[in-house]
Amino acid sequence: MNVSGKRSIVRIFVVVLAVAACLCESDRTVKKKLEVILEDDLEAIVEGVAPGGVLDTPYYEIVSYKTYPEGKFTARAEVDFYFLKDVPKKIFRAYRYYRITGQWDRYRNEYRAIREKGGRSQQ
Repeated sequence: MNVSGKRSIVRIFVVVLAVAACLCESDRTVKKKLEVILEDDLEAIVEGVAPGGVLDTPYYEIVSYKTYPEGKFTARAEVDFYFLKDVPKKIFRAYRYYRITGQWDRYRNEYRAIREKGGRSQQ
């Protein structure tokens, strides 16, 4: 095999490795991307409420996070957003991470009641 043939093989190998690296993001990177989305979502939720109706410290809680080794989605997360001061409601959102695009997608958004149980908020 001549030198240009070897270079072509090396280039193909490098491209394959680069594509594989993009498709196989670490779980840490995927979670960091989720945190950015959740912070933005919380900010947008709070902006839509009158200032007097918002908790002093609105917050979200990731109630479920699962990863998948195969398929269209790499990960899925379910998140509760607590932000209303005097109304026993929260927003529940579900997200999924597309393996190919490397982006989170919110596919569920609904209000849910908060019930007190043992001094702690429960659904």
